[in-house]
Amino acid sequence: MNTQHSRALHLQVVADVICPWCFVGKRSLDQALDVLAGQGIEVDVEWLPYQLNPTLPEQGMERKAFRTQRFGWENSLAMDARAVEAGSKVGAEFRYDRQSRTPNTVAAHSLVRLARVEGGAVLQDGVVDALFVAYFTDGADIGDHAVLERIAVEAGMRPGAVSRALEHRSDVLRFEDSVRATGLNSVPSYIVDGQLLFSGSTSVDGYVRALSDAAKRAA
Repeated sequence: MNTQHSRALHLQVVADVICPWCFVGKRSLDQALDVLAGQGIEVDVEWLPYQLNPTLPEQGMERKAFRTQRFGWENSLAMDARAVEAGSKVGAEFRYDRQSRTPNTVAAHSLVRLARVEGGAVLQDGVVDALFVAYFTDGADIGDHAVLERIAVEAGMRPGAVSRALEHRSDVLRFEDSVRATGLNSVPSYIVDGQLLFSGSTSVDGYVRALSDAAKRAA
């Protein structure tokens, strides 16, 4: 095993849990992390919040109405088709036919932050993955607190997680403000040691190369 890189990389992923390319990127990144682990490169992943739709009402909006207003419905369908095709190659299943609402994601991001505080990177990653699957594959409304509570408990969090997560709402908004202040305006984006590595999802090999190069620079 190659153990020349002894220091674990701290990778911060700026993402929204209703961003299709963040879901595609996570599936590719997960595979890349397995490859990197085999090379002796450890990566500590931390998920940071970013709202694609910060002006959405707290209860969200009916999906077709929102997407028509923002993108135009025909354009929205074409965007969905591209995500479905990309996801099929990496194990990210999109079932847009099951979705009915576009949610406000502050509560979901607060839950993700709480997972990091209570259970570290492993629990946070599990909650993020469960949120992606709930929204994109199951068509669940992840702005609904009852849905979020179910996701949290199934991911291994203690009951009452959504109520506890409310304490982290201000942290989420502060994190997001600090990210936007850097000029970053697209997700997913990847930050190592405070420096932007790249934005946008890429292939498994692309993640391996970028993180391997970052590990060499850190060493």
